[in-house]
Amino acid sequence: LPPDQSLALVLQATEGCSYNRCTFCDFYRDRPFRIKSADELRAHINDVRAFFGPAIALRKSLFLADANALVAPMGRLHAWLDVIEAEGVLPRSGIFSFIDAFDVHRKSLADWQELAGRGLRRVYIGMESGDDALLRFLRKPGTAADVIEAVRLIKQAGIAASVIIMTGIGGEAGAAAHESATIAALNAMPLTAGDIVYFSPFVDSPASEYGALAAAAGIRPLTPAAMAEQEARIRAELRPEQPARPPQYAKYDIREFVY
Repeated sequence: LPPDQSLALVLQATEGCSYNRCTFCDFYRDRPFRIKSADELRAHINDVRAFFGPAIALRKSLFLADANALVAPMGRLHAWLDVIEAEGVLPRSGIFSFIDAFDVHRKSLADWQELAGRGLRRVYIGMESGDDALLRFLRKPGTAADVIEAVRLIKQAGIAASVIIMTGIGGEAGAAAHESATIAALNAMPLTAGDIVYFSPFVDSPASEYGALAAAAGIRPLTPAAMAEQEARIRAELRPEQPARPPQYAKYDIREFVY
């Protein structure tokens, strides 16, 4: 979960990840991607309600999980939202969820505006880096330009954006290109107050492909101190579109927010 969603009510509308091929991620390797039906979501909500009991009232928002739940077709999203509203589990602060930038454009501006009208408040996109060469090495779908356009589209629809950057990814060899391209990409996005840029220190999971690929390429990892310095250098060069209303910048340690 993103840190700002630590008190969210998590509903697993999907299972797994619709892409599931990034070299650095092993979160969903053990399960196929599946989009739940409206009836399955209703049963899941009943189970969640029974688990929490009265404490469900303490949940501050609703997070649609797993990864990239918003990739679901509009018809299925309509059905989910109907169930969520009928079951009375939609907090005032609204709905939040992940999506890959590549998938944002599968929905029109009118689609995103409709979702905003039904409670979608913020979309989280893992850009990881603005360096397209590094993104290809990470086997990320799409390019930095895709992320820029995705942020513009969801912002135009009235939905807040959160962009996640990985510090340390690409190691020493890729640090300069990672920093300069990420700064350029973030500065091209219309991020303002209500949006969040997360800096996530890279964690090399032994079960992921990244470690072996990096070793074969002679990539030396950055130390925690060097990752902190990289974040500071990127942040120092960010120029928000509205300086008086900048986005929030925060840390995102994935080890602390696994549900």
